[in-house]
Amino acid sequence: MENVIGFAIESLVAILLVATIVYCAMLDQRLRRLRADEGVMRQTISELIGATHAAERAIVALRTTVSQSEETLADRLGRAEAMSLRMAGQLGDGEAVIDRITKIAKAARHHAEREASQEEIERIKQAREAMRLDARREAERESEARRPADAGALAPPRAAEPPLSASAATVAAAELFSARIRALSLGAAS
Repeated sequence: MENVIGFAIESLVAILLVATIVYCAMLDQRLRRLRADEGVMRQTISELIGATHAAERAIVALRTTVSQSEETLADRLGRAEAMSLRMAGQLGDGEAVIDRITKIAKAARHHAEREASQEEIERIKQAREAMRLDARREAERESEARRPADAGALAPPRAAEPPLSASAATVAAAELFSARIRALSLGAAS
């Protein structure tokens, strides 16, 4: 029985050795995979480091570009503000010129209206003078018509007509004047 126990112990030791060998083979495969993965990982890490360096360089270039853009933008904004101020000044000057032109046009229109009204006044004065002369001629004709043509030599002199008072003469002249105005307005209306 000693043999059996020895054999059992040796069998147990052999089984444990086989299990150890199998376990070591599996561990070896795992280690080989880990070492292979380590190479891939090192390659991945080196690529990651390279990408990080490239990103850092891109960030530096981007910062440089941004600062240049800020300078350019600030310069353009300054020029735009200066241009805006110049344009505002020019608009103010233009409005002043327009105001002056408007004043000149108003003065010219006023002058033309005044000239036209003075011409109208002069025309009215001439028309009044013509009417006065016509009224005078008409009055002379009427006085001539009242006197007979041959009465001077054959007929005895008549008694002189009583002279008209100043107020009667004024009333007669006013009536004659209003009649002439009516005649002129009717003639102008037609």
